[in-house]
Amino acid sequence: MTSLEEKVYKKIIETMDVDESELSGFDENSPLFGEAEPGTVSMNLDSIDSLELVVMIEKEWGLGEISSEDMTTMKTVKIIADYIQAHLPEGMEP
Repeated sequence: MTSLEEKVYKKIIETMDVDESELSGFDENSPLFGEAEPGTVSMNLDSIDSLELVVMIEKEWGLGEISSEDMTTMKTVKIIADYIQAHLPEGMEP
């Protein structure tokens, strides 16, 4: 994972109070929501968690309001990190 992906991952773990010991094999492309397919790992977050996740992203990186369309695309740590990088206010470090 990149440093931003690692930071996103840690903030999700902290915000969602996920037991990191259950995420062996989780990487930046692993799903955040729903049951994992055989051979993969998921955080198994639900729709309520998605709202909390978006609020955390908005506050942590000062992004302003994230649209519902953008919110539905945020399914992996990598997608979230890419979104943050693309929408980060000018001059702000990720």
